[in-house]
Amino acid sequence: MLNFFLEIAKITIPGLLVLFATYRVLRDLLRNAERNRYYEIKKETAKTLNPIRLTAYERIALLLERMKPESLLLRVQAPGMNVHGLHMALLATIREEFEHNVTQQIYVSTELWLLTKNAKESLVQLINSSAADMPDELAAMELSKIIIERYAAVDNTPIDMALAALKDEVKSFR
Repeated sequence: MLNFFLEIAKITIPGLLVLFATYRVLRDLLRNAERNRYYEIKKETAKTLNPIRLTAYERIALLLERMKPESLLLRVQAPGMNVHGLHMALLATIREEFEHNVTQQIYVSTELWLLTKNAKESLVQLINSSAADMPDELAAMELSKIIIERYAAVDNTPIDMALAALKDEVKSFR
């Protein structure tokens, strides 16, 4: 009887060891295949998404550059404009530019988007406070001078901070 159990054990134990080894090898093969599929999908997604993300970075950089007072005032100010007209035109232009690019937030980090929004809001505050200190009928050129002087007085403007963050993010993106 004891010999019978020993014979069964001699057959069963190696069979169980082979079964266990086969299970481990197949499990590892399946895991590797799954990892390879994941990386292939990620690689294919990156081929499509990376150009879109780079375009988003470019558009946000353009938005920030166009919001700089020097650029903004050159585009918006027209001859014969008064302070009130320039004030309203500046705010409308900033709002339009921002709304035109609002969808880009999908492709950039939350931090960069918050810096971009902060840059817009700080510029709007600068324009509003500068216009509030002047009579509406005064020539628009006077408001332009005040805006540029106040903007130049700030060392690290929110627009410059957002542009620096954008450049850092693009460098780390590669």
